[in-house]
Amino acid sequence: MAHLKFTVGNLIGLILAAPLSCPVFAMQAMDDGALSKVSGRDGISVSLNTGAAGWTADTAKVTLDSGTASQASLSFNTISLTGTNSDGSISGANPASGVLTFDAGADGSGNPLLSLGAKTTNRIRLQANSLTIPSQPSVAGRSFGTWAMDFDGQIKLTNNGIFNIGYNHAYLYGKIDNANLFYRQGSASNAWMAMHDFNLMWELPDGTIGLDGQGLVQRAGSPWKVGDGTPGAPTNSDLINLALDFEYIFGKQSGGEEFQVTSADRGLMHFGWLGSVKNAELKWTTDGIWSGATDYADTAATTTRGLRLSTQWDFVSASDAASLGDPNKEFRWRLGETADVASADQSQMNFELGDWTMWGNRTAAKPAALYVPMVSLDVINGQGEGAPALCWGEATATCGGGQLVDVQPGYISGIYNDGTTSLAANSGDAGAIALIMRDAQLQAYSQKVTLLETDAGGTVSSRKFNWGLIYSLANVNANIYLYPGGSGSAGSINNGVIADIALSSQTLADDGSNQQGFNWDHGTHLMIADTDAQMGIGFMSSSFLLAANDTRIWVKNQTGADYYSGGLDFFSPQARFNYSATFGGGLLPDNAAYNPGSTTVPQTVNGALLDINLEGMVNLRLSPSDPNESNNPNNARNFLAYSGALRLGNNSGTPNFDGATSTSGYGTYLSIAEPSQPSSAIRLANITGDIAFTNGMVDIVGTGEQAGSPEPKMVIANDIQIGYAAKGRLDEAVAGTNVSLGAAQPLEINQIMLGDATLGSMIIPSARIHSSITLEPQSAAVPFTP
Repeated sequence: MAHLKFTVGNLIGLILAAPLSCPVFAMQAMDDGALSKVSGRDGISVSLNTGAAGWTADTAKVTLDSGTASQASLSFNTISLTGTNSDGSISGANPASGVLTFDAGADGSGNPLLSLGAKTTNRIRLQANSLTIPSQPSVAGRSFGTWAMDFDGQIKLTNNGIFNIGYNHAYLYGKIDNANLFYRQGSASNAWMAMHDFNLMWELPDGTIGLDGQGLVQRAGSPWKVGDGTPGAPTNSDLINLALDFEYIFGKQSGGEEFQVTSADRGLMHFGWLGSVKNAELKWTTDGIWSGATDYADTAATTTRGLRLSTQWDFVSASDAASLGDPNKEFRWRLGETADVASADQSQMNFELGDWTMWGNRTAAKPAALYVPMVSLDVINGQGEGAPALCWGEATATCGGGQLVDVQPGYISGIYNDGTTSLAANSGDAGAIALIMRDAQLQAYSQKVTLLETDAGGTVSSRKFNWGLIYSLANVNANIYLYPGGSGSAGSINNGVIADIALSSQTLADDGSNQQGFNWDHGTHLMIADTDAQMGIGFMSSSFLLAANDTRIWVKNQTGADYYSGGLDFFSPQARFNYSATFGGGLLPDNAAYNPGSTTVPQTVNGALLDINLEGMVNLRLSPSDPNESNNPNNARNFLAYSGALRLGNNSGTPNFDGATSTSGYGTYLSIAEPSQPSSAIRLANITGDIAFTNGMVDIVGTGEQAGSPEPKMVIANDIQIGYAAKGRLDEAVAGTNVSLGAAQPLEINQIMLGDATLGSMIIPSARIHSSITLEPQSAAVPFTP
């Protein structure tokens, strides 16, 4: 048995501190003429084979900030590398094997090249039975869970050396085929979730891979900088070709092996990123979280030795792909249903969001369609580490006009247990994985929707619609801490994930005040677009805050044949969601009249101001659908099922989580106002009580799936239970915790307000409501006549 230890703070530091004068290599195919100039032109191949027993190791440990007060470790335990079959079974599989290759040569200009490669020759499983934070004594024995990945794959790098910031013809190719990435909390008797048919590809055809004073850099094309003109049409040298495609499934060992995929497993949803991005740059440095300053870029900040990434890129549009002569290079985001798992029936519905374009004008704050100046991944040991709080309401460091919102690393005492053991209080359980993000921007939108309908035999039919779903995001900040333990599965207190989450996106007014406000050119917009008319309608200049304390993330076992009882379950005893927006419509950036500074052409039509704040206890569960269509609403199939429960109230006494201590002071509330009279809002304020959502479904219906439905459509439906009717679903939400709900609570609207005046109150002891929303092409509905 082997014991491996990597001190990452020093290891990465050595890599990034490597002399920049060393020759570094870039990747490109080498011809025989180039190889003939180098001795040993056939290269070296090394074959590796684990044998029937496979390879094992006790531990692989990552240690950060070694020798300092911030020293922290992340440990992968009981590791194995074995062969596996395509269905996840190990019995009868060939041993895990692969080939390493080394070669040398030169490019057409005589620059020396080094080529490194690795490729599997038999399918491999890499498994770690637990992931722990051993540097924090109070969490000893508690694990994030068991992970396993089955895959075939390869990687190849050709460069002028290994790293060379001065060479811009490097080639990098990495691919994982038909993989399964499994995650389980507890023993094999517990359910698992998996990324099934996982395909990953990353190709840098002709770019830069090297080290500079900031860290490790990967670059393709010319990433936009302040003062640059509008980027022109790309060439293949400006691209990174990528794919991230998988089906998220839910399963459990049922007579087979530990992670064997069978027809009893159920799909939840399909996710895919496909195509290419252009003018991209990615930088990795060794900085982690910081203290002594509110801004990560402040030179006064003291940082730990985690890993930071900054990146920017633009998406390859349909016209870009046409100019490149390859329609598959158009970037698309694919979402939808999965087919039946391990079944011959391949029927499924998906849609692609394609033809992405930049939202508005390029500025220093949004130099690219996707811009993430800082995301940090770190491990902390519970000695006071953590990032500064988020400022909700403005973007200034002092937060004088807003509210500080934060999550402090650590647990609330005694909430999660297995009947005999409770997790300790905040003071002893703060060892965590920290994920910190600042100033991220997604300022782009899709101009085309393609519906993909796959029949039982696997034949795909497609239809294109000139409309899009807009979800541009501005000024995204996050503090997220992940702790081991907390699973609600019986006897599994030591397995699972608990998270503290503070996430915000804010539209800052275009008047330079740094306060939340209206900003059409740089904002968070959630809209539906008619891209023929280049106009959109929906929620403009939005801002949202999500704060969730001690959030249990549970892979929950299904009870009997009740598919809604199992799935991916999120529970937080103290949560808050605040959302504000302007409902209306406006000109999209590709409209010829688009000019946010225009005083002659109206850019938007503002219909209503919305402001919602929800806080209290929350539970959300995503579940697979019942394979027996007759048991499903409207005979729907392969849909994403969901359910949830809320006990609304006021998080009074909880630092930074209480809406009543914010500028509104109304606790849980809903508000609507005319843009011309914002002070005369109609407001339902200080709302308390119980609400549950059951039998929820998001279903994409194909043209042949329902009789009398010649057009595709999306159906979002659920039952709503209010007050006493919601008690059963709330009791289910707190299963496996020490939370005591007591009696059911009616829904009470304690203040019905007009402006500052209270007109009365309302109480709903109990109610049941059914809600259904259908989105379909206009040709299937009543024709619109302006």
